[in-house]
Amino acid sequence: MRSRFLVHGCSFVALLVALACSHNQRPTANGERLDSPDEAARYFALKRGITPEMDINARYAAAREHVLGMPQISVAAPVARAGRLRSEAVQGWQFLGPGNVGGRTRALLIDPHDSNVMYAAAVSGGVWKTIDGGASWTSVTDFLPNIAVNSLAFDPADSSVVYAGTGEGYFREVVRGTNVPIRGDGIYVTRDAGATWQQLPSTAGEDFYWVNDLVVSTHDSRRIYAATRNGVFRSRDGGESWTRVVTPNVNGGCLDLAFRGDTANDFLFAACGMLQGQATVYRSTNAEGDGAWTSVLTEANMGRTTLAIAPSNPSIVYALAAHNGGTFDQGLHAVFRSTADGVAGTWTAQVRTAAIPSAYGHLLLTNPLSATTNECHSTKTTNLSNMGWHANVIAVDPSDPDRVWAAGVDLFRSDDGGRNWGVASYWAAEQSASSFVHADQHGIVFDPHYDGVANQTMLVTNDGGVFRTDNARAEVATRIIDYCTPEASHVVFRSLNHDFGATQFYHGAVFPGGDRYLGGAQDNSTPVGNDAAGVNGWDIAFGGDGGYVAVDAVSTGVYYAEAQFGQIARFAGKGFLYVGVPEGDYLFITPFLIDPNQHDRLWVGGGLRLLRRDARYVNATAPLDAHITALDVAPGNSNRVLFGTENGAIYRSDAALSAGGTTVWSSTTPRDGWVSSLTFDPANASVAYATYATFGGGAHVWKTIDAGATWIPLDGTGVGGLPDVPAHTLAVGPHDTLYLGTDLGIFVSNDGGELWFAEGSFPRVITEKLVLAGTTRGPALFAFTHGRGAWRADLTPAPLRRRVVK
Repeated sequence: MRSRFLVHGCSFVALLVALACSHNQRPTANGERLDSPDEAARYFALKRGITPEMDINARYAAAREHVLGMPQISVAAPVARAGRLRSEAVQGWQFLGPGNVGGRTRALLIDPHDSNVMYAAAVSGGVWKTIDGGASWTSVTDFLPNIAVNSLAFDPADSSVVYAGTGEGYFREVVRGTNVPIRGDGIYVTRDAGATWQQLPSTAGEDFYWVNDLVVSTHDSRRIYAATRNGVFRSRDGGESWTRVVTPNVNGGCLDLAFRGDTANDFLFAACGMLQGQATVYRSTNAEGDGAWTSVLTEANMGRTTLAIAPSNPSIVYALAAHNGGTFDQGLHAVFRSTADGVAGTWTAQVRTAAIPSAYGHLLLTNPLSATTNECHSTKTTNLSNMGWHANVIAVDPSDPDRVWAAGVDLFRSDDGGRNWGVASYWAAEQSASSFVHADQHGIVFDPHYDGVANQTMLVTNDGGVFRTDNARAEVATRIIDYCTPEASHVVFRSLNHDFGATQFYHGAVFPGGDRYLGGAQDNSTPVGNDAAGVNGWDIAFGGDGGYVAVDAVSTGVYYAEAQFGQIARFAGKGFLYVGVPEGDYLFITPFLIDPNQHDRLWVGGGLRLLRRDARYVNATAPLDAHITALDVAPGNSNRVLFGTENGAIYRSDAALSAGGTTVWSSTTPRDGWVSSLTFDPANASVAYATYATFGGGAHVWKTIDAGATWIPLDGTGVGGLPDVPAHTLAVGPHDTLYLGTDLGIFVSNDGGELWFAEGSFPRVITEKLVLAGTTRGPALFAFTHGRGAWRADLTPAPLRRRVVK
């Protein structure tokens, strides 16, 4: 197996140097970025056991339908239990944040009548609304069946009508022969500015599982166009029915639409195709009719392509295309421009990829830091971080058809129609820098009242949320050497992440006292928050993609964090001490924990051996045939350890402290699949629970009462049984209470797993980690989600009454 010890080709020494002063996705010393969206997608699929023959869409649909028929509780009221009421009750969920970190955000709308009103789409966190220009945001879709929102569109005749397309259909890797985007569930609409939402029933089928773009006709708002992985679809009756008008035979389906509003008919462009082949741009000058859409732009190796029409001269059209294959795979293919309505044969390549990048135009879809030397004196052609499949957007200044914005990792601007480019934002700068914008751009939107003089407001969305500039025409940096000087760009950006709770956690932990907490997040490192600082006071503690975290319960303020592939570090008040794992083949998210009985001992999985670390790492098992995906140590007995693997096996030992590199542990396999968590009962070291994240194959929750020798399923049956949905985490409460985190939110059992309730007051969001911890108010349940940040519910006595959430 190949070694994953090298992150994007950078050495561990370089990684340590870079992370020592990390903020968000800090670069390594040789210019490599540390987030890995492709590896994240691979990990997402592996964990769930996605295979080519699996109808993943039908699986989620069936699971959601099952949840609707389950008994539902609110954690704000007592739970019925075996004919009597519990004496404990959860008094309500409090959103902890982070509100200032953000998460991957693909789309943004600004109300044409009031620029303070905006809607933003987080890919696993739903739709967010602000009415004060981004000073604060509110989630308006937490309780939709699916909150993986990827695209948004206004009704041009009524801005209180908003359409939201679900499913993030962009992907880089193929896992076990199948693509791994985040699956959606059609198109939803609000007709009251976000207060209520309904699914368009006609979009419940597979044609709308990944809605990449939406457009509503300016001539007749009953006409809606959707670009999905199965083509371009048109509705002429407000979404009641649909007709496929473009059927591309390309990888990835259709990803972008551009609508020209100055003609009598619906004049549209569609870009289709992504990887493994060549993309095509189609055009229709009468899209409401049944005439053919014609191919107007395609080239060999042309990859994902985005489109933009110049508002001040709609005859001018731009296309930004990534390159498929070769040395510059997913870097720039070309920026194309047509000045003749996009007719075939009128597109000119303004700039193309170059064997040796010599200007910013060649780097529009590349992380510029990876292409420049440390001193920015020259460019490189190896180890480039190209992102055209993931981050790819182009837009035209509303008042100047020659002023064009394009973005991949950073934001760039051309003032001469796309021939020459300058860099406007620097993801590698300190967050305090005026030119800092989080990496990986997905949307560029101008204020509806933009005039290029008094109003130069432009907003962008990216993997870190929403950012804004009010001087979009300021000078940009045009020389490669200026990439070492972020202040060379005079365009000033500021974050609009205020109460924007879309962070995608993989794991979380709570400090003693319960008023401080941290988690490892996709794209956003390891944020640390506390009650005193509040929702918008989280700090980034560690670089790269965040993963597992752990808090030392004995040494005040000491905690552990990691970047991808086991890059673990210990924070002890004055900085990080690196304790990264030995070289080997590790999972993207590497599980580890502090021994609950010996606070300076680590147990680490993720590889093909269990690792034990006191003063140094030692192997605690003989080599395995599968990666370790979960582990736990019995309270009061460090010799009793359980760990699970990606193939479903659970290993056990009662002599783990003396185990070495040749020790073969006893094992059993309750079922096939990815063991996502192992949890000892804090009151009984012979009792433990296992969860499985793989679809199908048996129960998702299992229990042992003999320290792992045998296991019994706990999924329940009938309407009180769990749906077939990936389970990730389990917390054990008193009186046989179990809390389970899944891809569809939280489920609760108060009889040891015989009967399960769906938690009706918590968002149906991927819940990666649940923690029961003491606070100054008493016991509390903490939830770390993949798309809606972190939450807390106090477990305090309540009146003996029961409320069922309908």
